[in-house]
Amino acid sequence: MKNINKELFSLILMVTSGILILGLATSIVYGIYLLLRSEHGIWYLSSYFVLCGAAYIIHKKSTSDMATLLYRYLTMPFRLISEFIPVAMPYLVLQIHLFVYLFFSAAVPLSFYVLDRTINILDLKITTHIYLIVTFSVITATLMNKQLKHLTYLFSPFRLYRANTSKQFEFNKLTDYFLSENNIKFIIYFCYFLYLLIFNLFTFQEHSLYSIPLMDRAVLQSFITFLALERLLSNLKDLDFKPSELLKLLLRSITGDDKNIKQNDKMDKTA
Repeated sequence: MKNINKELFSLILMVTSGILILGLATSIVYGIYLLLRSEHGIWYLSSYFVLCGAAYIIHKKSTSDMATLLYRYLTMPFRLISEFIPVAMPYLVLQIHLFVYLFFSAAVPLSFYVLDRTINILDLKITTHIYLIVTFSVITATLMNKQLKHLTYLFSPFRLYRANTSKQFEFNKLTDYFLSENNIKFIIYFCYFLYLLIFNLFTFQEHSLYSIPLMDRAVLQSFITFLALERLLSNLKDLDFKPSELLKLLLRSITGDDKNIKQNDKMDKTA
């Protein structure tokens, strides 16, 4: 019980800190974007850099406490950002890599959706596409873990295979551990759990999450399909049944190789 509480506390701590760091990083980027988009934003930013440069020169040439205080006050945003980056970097890398991983897992059904909408291959309804996209995405994410991790490494903006920053922060080890097959399954189950929780609350209130009620059922049916596949794979591991062995026996039965082998063995014994 203590181990479960420990792991649950660690999970809540990581998720909460990850959300806070992502929100803070988004706020910083969005604030800079708004500043640059404002009417005199570039002038304000240029004036700030000029003041920081002047304060740095005065700080180096003067020994007064006022000059030091002014320099520290003006450069405080740079110091805060420089201290924020080492803490936020691992969280942001894991979040970006998870997004890249899930994007590649959904690439095929999304491409089919775009083609079907463009040239009407099968002219499927939007609810059917949602079911196919969610179902095949989660199945691909769990069954093709090694291939998707390789693609994530290749297309990572942090260049895991050759970047010095990757070695410094050990992004390879972080990504390998975070994007393992069991962790991906846990993330999928956790997302389904949150969806079912929200879905049931809306259902009991006689509301729908989407404008089309069947969209709710599409995601729900995808979860049922995923559970059925998980149960099938787990039972297949427990069974003393190997499709490759059955195929070999079928081929022997069709070609008669097994009979020829037995006849050769008899001829060898009589000889």
